[in-house]
Amino acid sequence: MQMLSGHLPPDALSLDIAKVNLRHHFTTVGICENMSEFLLRLCAKTGLKLPLYFETNITNGSPKQIGQLSESAKQKFVEDNSLDYAIFEHAKRAIESDAHRSGSVFVKALELVKVIQAEINRLENPYLHKSVVFGFDETFLAKVDGVIGRFDLAPIDEYLRLAGSETQTIADMYDGFVDSVRGGIVSGWTVNLSRPEQKVSLEVRIGNEVIARGSSGEHRPDVAQAGYPSAYAGFSIALPLGAADGFHVAIADSAERLHNAGVWRQGWHCI
Repeated sequence: MQMLSGHLPPDALSLDIAKVNLRHHFTTVGICENMSEFLLRLCAKTGLKLPLYFETNITNGSPKQIGQLSESAKQKFVEDNSLDYAIFEHAKRAIESDAHRSGSVFVKALELVKVIQAEINRLENPYLHKSVVFGFDETFLAKVDGVIGRFDLAPIDEYLRLAGSETQTIADMYDGFVDSVRGGIVSGWTVNLSRPEQKVSLEVRIGNEVIARGSSGEHRPDVAQAGYPSAYAGFSIALPLGAADGFHVAIADSAERLHNAGVWRQGWHCI
C-alpha cells in the first residue's frame, strides 16, 4: 500500500490513491497466483508475442517446520494488513473486469497459454540448483521453442490484435510541492506531467471539506530549471478568514496530494 500510494503510514485515503494509481499509472496489473493470465495481458499492452515463461535458479530443499497459526493470529494479521487485502481484492476485480470485456477471445487465448505452459513445465529444467549468471542454456531454449512450435498460436494472436486495437488513454500524472503558508496564503508549485501546458486545479481541504480553490499558472522559472516541463507552475491560494489549522493541498477532484502538502498550519515555511 505504501508503494502504491506514497503515503507513510498508509490510511484510508491511501487506499483511494492506490486504486487511482493502479488504474491510471500501471500498464498491466496482475497477481502472482495466475502468472499466465498476467503475461497474456502484459503482451497485449507491450507488443510482446509469447506470454510464456520458465523458472530459473530453482532450489529444492526441505521446508522448515512451520507451526500452524491460530485463528486469532490469522485474524490479527488480516486486521493489521487490511488495506493491503483491500487493494489486492480491488486488483482482482479489475483483472476480472478486463478479462470480461475481451470475452471468449481472451478465454480461448488463455486456455492455449496454459496448455503450452504445462508442456514447458514438463521439460527437464537445467536451472535446478544452478545459477543463471552465465546466460541461458541454448539447448533448453531450443526445446522450449520446439514445444511452442507444436501449437497453432492463432487464438493468442487474435486476442493480442483485439487488445492492441483498444484506445489507450493518457493518464494525468502530477508533481508539485507546498512551499509555505504565510499571511493567509498557501504557496507552492504543481505540474501536470502528462499535459504540462494545462493549468492544474487545486483544492485546500480540512479532512474532506474544501475550504479554498486555486490553480497553477504563476511564473516559476526555478521549477523549469529543475527539469520540469513548465515555468508557469506556481500557485498562491488565499485561505478564508478564520480558517482552522490542519489543512492540506490536493489535486482538485482527486485524493492525490502534493508533496509536503499536509498537514499545514498558519505561518509554516519550507526552506
